[in-house]
Amino acid sequence: MQHRGEILKKVVYDYKEKTGVTIQAIATKAGYDQSTPYRHFEVEELSYHIIRKYGTAIGHDFREDFPDMGDEFMIVSEPKQSYGMSLDQCMEQKELWQRKYIELLEKHNALLSERLNG
Repeated sequence: MQHRGEILKKVVYDYKEKTGVTIQAIATKAGYDQSTPYRHFEVEELSYHIIRKYGTAIGHDFREDFPDMGDEFMIVSEPKQSYGMSLDQCMEQKELWQRKYIELLEKHNALLSERLNG
């Protein structure tokens, strides 16, 4: 019998090493408290439902590690969020805020120079 928690731990730590993402961030993305993964790593017969949530969080298909896992536990991709703006609209907004920032920065620099010079 495979120790599911230990396999989960290895995959999660490998992911952490490759990406630099913390275990706590992975746990949060999987929907768990920051300390929960360490308890999961200790469970020999960890639920496939729990394992799948980690797989979804890190983009790993655990069916490779657990052939008996079955398709019902495959990675479910999260729906892409729509923010209601096209790329062109986003670029216009970016340019608008960039201009406003530069205007304020110039005013700030002028006031600072005024105060320093006299």
